[in-house]
Amino acid sequence: MNDRYEIPAKPKNIEKAVRHIDELLSARNISSKKKTKSILIAEETIARLIEHADESTDLVIESHGIFGNINLSLKSRGSSFDIDDIENHLLFEGDPSEDGTENDVIHRFVDRVFWDRLSIRNHKGINHAQIKVTKSAYSGILYTLLALVAGILIGLMLKFFASEDISSGASEYVFTPVFTIFMNALKMMIGPLVFCSIASSIADFTDIKALGKIAIKVGVAYVITSVVAIAVGYLVSFLLPAGNPDLIQAVGDQASGLVSAGETTDTSILGTIVGIVPSDIISPFMNNNMLQLIFLAVVLGVTGASLHNRIPGIRNVLSVMNKACSAIVAYIVKFVPVMVICSMAKMMLSIDIEDLKDQFAWVPINYLGCIIMLCFYAILLIVVGRINPLTFFKKFSPAMLTAFSMNSSSAALPTSLAMCDKLGISRRISSFSIPLGATINMDGSCITLMISTFFMAGIYGVSIDGSLLTSLLISVMALSLGCPGIPGAGMVCMTILFPQFGVPADAVALVMGVYPLIGMIQTATNVTGDAVVTTIIARQEKLLDLEKYNSK
Repeated sequence: MNDRYEIPAKPKNIEKAVRHIDELLSARNISSKKKTKSILIAEETIARLIEHADESTDLVIESHGIFGNINLSLKSRGSSFDIDDIENHLLFEGDPSEDGTENDVIHRFVDRVFWDRLSIRNHKGINHAQIKVTKSAYSGILYTLLALVAGILIGLMLKFFASEDISSGASEYVFTPVFTIFMNALKMMIGPLVFCSIASSIADFTDIKALGKIAIKVGVAYVITSVVAIAVGYLVSFLLPAGNPDLIQAVGDQASGLVSAGETTDTSILGTIVGIVPSDIISPFMNNNMLQLIFLAVVLGVTGASLHNRIPGIRNVLSVMNKACSAIVAYIVKFVPVMVICSMAKMMLSIDIEDLKDQFAWVPINYLGCIIMLCFYAILLIVVGRINPLTFFKKFSPAMLTAFSMNSSSAALPTSLAMCDKLGISRRISSFSIPLGATINMDGSCITLMISTFFMAGIYGVSIDGSLLTSLLISVMALSLGCPGIPGAGMVCMTILFPQFGVPADAVALVMGVYPLIGMIQTATNVTGDAVVTTIIARQEKLLDLEKYNSK
């Protein structure tokens, strides 16, 4: 799709240019809401382009798009300007009230409508403005799926058709370094993103009591879904018992590192609560301790909300910090397909195909449990949220696929927040509940821990019933809340859980080879559970834009 329209850059032609854009977007079947926003942005931008245009120059309007993405490009030769000029013009044209509330409204209006849709730059004396009319979620899915398939094929080809030196060299000098660089860059920004996002959203609340009500609802909902996940894990294990005692012979010493990590990790509920308050302000950012970061963000956000009348600029400072972090993360996330290729190729090279035969029985059982949980989420959306679950899964699927391919809830956090925006969920709730859920709501992990315990019990001939079953349920719930934020955290939790039921901690070696396959669906389930709870609470609190939710 391409379109080009030229008109002299004169004030009298603003109306003609806007009319052309209106006709263009109508021909593309753009929804009325998106068209109205795009025309509003275009009208203000065209006015500034003409204001800064050179003598006898033209205004050029182009439209282009691919995979459902539609953008407008506006350009003319002239002196440079930026989005601040548009905001200042709106403020100048307005008639602000004495207390400045109207200016504050205009600031927020510009932020909401212009910020993520308009970009302006001046290159070699030509002003270029680009307006994002629509952004298809399917383009992101397509790129990620292609990367997923490419990574698997590259890994398998190197594994079966290349020499060991070449395959190990590719893993050590290409796949692992690229993957590590990407994850380090993401980890570097996840902490600041969570901190600024939560602090900014809380500072926007004028009613702290309303915030407390939402926080309690989110917490209770997370506990309920975790209990259901534990029940699903038990049900699947009961219906499909697995665990070949012959596998005991396969236990080696390769799990020693995980056992050591489990022995030194405090995952008790009391330890988790005590650890929420940091001893200093630096270590939470250095260690990416999400609970401590959330605590600090809540303190700063509540303080910002309470001081807004005396220090009006505090909200703007937090908003700018949040936008800066979001912009940096957005640039990093653009490289997700490259990271997915490296991640999948590395995983294919590390899996020992010969040893997967008996161990693989554990994999489909976990997948079935997670699929059942996803069905439960759909029921929740229908019964409690009173909204169409197909719309939810259709719009949130890019985040699910990102979590699946990256095998990390934290790494999928930026995509989850972006998809919540597309669902019409107010950032006032998503920027709080999504990071919190990524920290304490581990529905997929609960399912895996339950199934893994019964799987190992079958191998070692341990009978789990009565008081042992009650103890298992409580232990899994505690581990889901206090799961350590380290790589392979699920397997570390297993080394903590197994000895409580007569299974040696090093038995985790039996599933280490196939755990990456489980981690993918487990992480996707974790992330989806967070978004489902967020959507339902937003619906109840009237913080869900239903028109945006139901839009195509």
